[in-house]
This record gives sequence, C-alpha cells and structure tokens, in this order.
Amino acid sequence: MKAVILAAGEGTRLRPFTASEPKVMIPVANKPILQFIVESLVDNGITEIIMVVGYKRTSIMSHFGNGEEFGAHIDYVNEEKQLGTAHALYQARDKVSDQFLVLPGDNVISKKTISDLLENKSDYSVLITRSNEPSKYGVISMVDGMVADVVEKPERSSSHLISTGIYALQPIFFDYIAELMEERFFDITSVIHRMLEDHKLKGIITESTWIDAVYPWDLIPLNSAALAHVAKSSAGTIEKGVIIKGNVHIGEGAVIKGGCYIEGPAIISEGSEIGPHACILPSTSIGNDTKIGPFTVVKNSLVMKGVEVGSNSVIEQSVIGDGVNIGSNFSPEVGRKEMIVEGGIKDIDSIGCMVAEDTKIGSGVTVKEGVIIGSKCTVGSGAVVRDMIPSLTKVL
Repeated sequence: MKAVILAAGEGTRLRPFTASEPKVMIPVANKPILQFIVESLVDNGITEIIMVVGYKRTSIMSHFGNGEEFGAHIDYVNEEKQLGTAHALYQARDKVSDQFLVLPGDNVISKKTISDLLENKSDYSVLITRSNEPSKYGVISMVDGMVADVVEKPERSSSHLISTGIYALQPIFFDYIAELMEERFFDITSVIHRMLEDHKLKGIITESTWIDAVYPWDLIPLNSAALAHVAKSSAGTIEKGVIIKGNVHIGEGAVIKGGCYIEGPAIISEGSEIGPHACILPSTSIGNDTKIGPFTVVKNSLVMKGVEVGSNSVIEQSVIGDGVNIGSNFSPEVGRKEMIVEGGIKDIDSIGCMVAEDTKIGSGVTVKEGVIIGSKCTVGSGAVVRDMIPSLTKVL
C-alpha cells in the first residue's frame, strides 16, 4: 500500500513562523512535524510514499531526499498553485493504482494511530478523533459506524468527533475530485459529500496520538506531546556539578556547563551550549547550535536552532524561532490571554511570548503575555512590548 502525504500548503495561520518554512517543516522535539508522519508510516510497513509539495518545497525535498535515510522510498509531485486539499491530492493521481492512504503532513501522530486505521479499514475509511474545539475541523456525524455527514468548521457543534484528514481510499476517488473541480470545489470535504452518494465511508475512532497546530501558541502543546516519547541519552559534554533528571536527550557536540539543572522530558540538540548554572525544565526543546546563558531558565518552551539567550532570563510557555538573539534579563510574562483568531477570540489559559526568526532583542526587555513578535525585528534594550510587532519592525 502507498501513502500520499499532503505537504504543499504554507500554514498561514501559523505566521510568522511559516515565513521561510512550510508548516510541515517546523521542528518539534527536534524533528520537522512531517517526519513524525513518515516515521509512523514506515513503522507500519508502509514505505512507498508520495509527497505532494508546493510552498517552499525545496526545504522538504532537501530534508527527506529519496527517503532512504528514513527507510522509505519517497516520490514527489508538485502542486503549482495551492487551491485546496482535493486539488493537492489530485496531483498524485498517476502515482497510485490500488487502495492508498491519504494523510495531512502537519500533524504529530504515532505508529498506533496509523495501525488503528490499517487494522479496521474498509474500501473507504476515515480516521476520527475527539476534540474539545471541533469548530476548527471537519465535524463528523456517524450512524452505525458509517459517516453520515461532515461539516467543515461549523460555528457550533453538538459533536466532538472530528476528521483527522487521514483516509484509506480507492483510486476511483480521483474521478470524484475531477468532477468537483469542474464545479470549482477544491476541498476533500466537498468530494467526500459527493462520494457518499455512491459509497459508504467507514468511521474509525482512534484514541491514539493525533495533535494539530493551527496557531503559533499550539506549537507549545505539540512540542510537549512529541517530547513524551524522548529517550534518555547523551552524546555531549557534561561538566561537573550538573544535575539531570528524567528523560533528557543531549545531542552530539552539546556542552552542559557546571551547575546546570536539567529535568526531562527535554531535548538539547547538537552543538548547543547551556549555562553555567542554567535550568532547563520539562517539556523543553533546544535546537541545534543554540546558546542558553548563565542563570537562565527555560520551561515548557520550543527554542529553535541558532538561538542565543543571555544571562538571567526566563523563557516559559514560549516559542523562539531560528536565529533569534536575546539579551540578558529577558522576562516575558506568562498568563491568561484572549487571542484574536478568525471568527472570534480564543481564550488561552497560560501563554508566554512567540518570537519569529532572526529577531534581535536587547537587554532588560519585558514582553507581555501572548505577544507575537515577527521575523527580523529589532527590539531595543529596556523596552516593554505590549502588542504584536509585525515583521521587519524596529522598536527602540
């Protein structure tokens, strides 16, 4: 069986973190999100993979290559213009001749998630999960184990069952896509509605890992969930006086200086330098070649590659993008925040800040909870940042 992974989109709601990388390549627990999909497929014996790429496709193709490094054979098809999920899938129509899987490339899933589908699938099947926020997804109605209806992003929903976007389909599905595209419908949900006139779609409910990131703050629980499976290992240098508890992965060439305290689950990636006397607390990922200064605390945060954080700083419930440079005594506040999203307001119980790539922040800066700072910004020393800062902005 082959699998088609839809990885052509940008992930606009995750801006500014998708300015230079597609959503599927954002790293969580030191891996691109898309890699979790590939590994879960391979672990289930599915090694023939077609990736539909588009936005920033070279980033994807250079990382995965022909798939050999991941135990797979990966073929690529390009979606020149991103019109919708069905249009993206249609690009792979010449690559499959038997039943195949379709998966979005922007979720963290486990081996068991895929096996739940494989062990229970029929000719047409969809993997379903439960969500406390069904209005962000396609809400499923079921009758006797079969899908009766799918309503995309309803304002209100009495059901907590949502589509994961993971399907087992037959090649004739491409005929339905072609028919709907003639009518200017480019999404898979519309095609499913048409297909249900002729075929039954089995709904398979999974309790296994399926986690999506829609907005920048969603990357924090996504990273935390991915870290739950990290194994304890160390290929770096650990100086005297370091305390390490729990499952902590320390990459090759990393240096943990004296007096540091590290508690897992956590990942400190290759070439990074921590401390001295720094604290890395649970659910934290530190990317490659990142430096965390003395007496700085990082907790439940995603810190990407090439970041520098000065001394006596605290980073909690935050996302820090590639190449960000932060001075000493940096103190983002953490608390409850109402975030404006499409169609309304999202109430976040606890949130720090989000800083996009290549931004420079001076010493003694305070950032209010929930603030998003765009890419390539400059924030002067002593500033108090209260509101969102667009990319390429200077705050002095």
